[in-house]
Amino acid sequence: MTSGEQAGQERLAGARERPLLERGWRYTLVGLVCAITHNAIMIAVDQVGVHYLLGTVISFLAVTPLGYALHSRFTFAEPLRLKAFARFVGGVAAAYPVSLAMMMVLCSGLGLGVAIATPIATVALIVWNFVAAHWAILPRLYLQPATVPTAPSRPAKQQSVGNEE
Repeated sequence: MTSGEQAGQERLAGARERPLLERGWRYTLVGLVCAITHNAIMIAVDQVGVHYLLGTVISFLAVTPLGYALHSRFTFAEPLRLKAFARFVGGVAAAYPVSLAMMMVLCSGLGLGVAIATPIATVALIVWNFVAAHWAILPRLYLQPATVPTAPSRPAKQQSVGNEE
């Protein structure tokens, strides 16, 4: 088996080891870490007088690599790969304009403070981020429970009846 085939088998094994239900609670835990980090950055940036638009850039640059690393290793049991990281960044970046638009509507349009608007925007993007993270990191979406490998069955030895010489 070549090293590429072996790496492919390891990726598939990692995904199968973490079925959707287990990935769900792990994803939620990592998502919570990322959401808290994002909210803390946004609120801290606002407190020092920096505009929320720049705060979203700072948060994107800090939280995206953190989220990718935690999701790859902890949520999906996958190795860190540049191609998967690029897809992950693409998924997060695709949600970035939506996040910015929500912040503009909530802060500039409705006059909400950043400390209130940021959690609202964060919750609104959870489903998008769940789908994007699965697409970016897993080679396939495994919905089935993990299967336990079994030993190959061998036919039973036939015992003879009578005396053999």
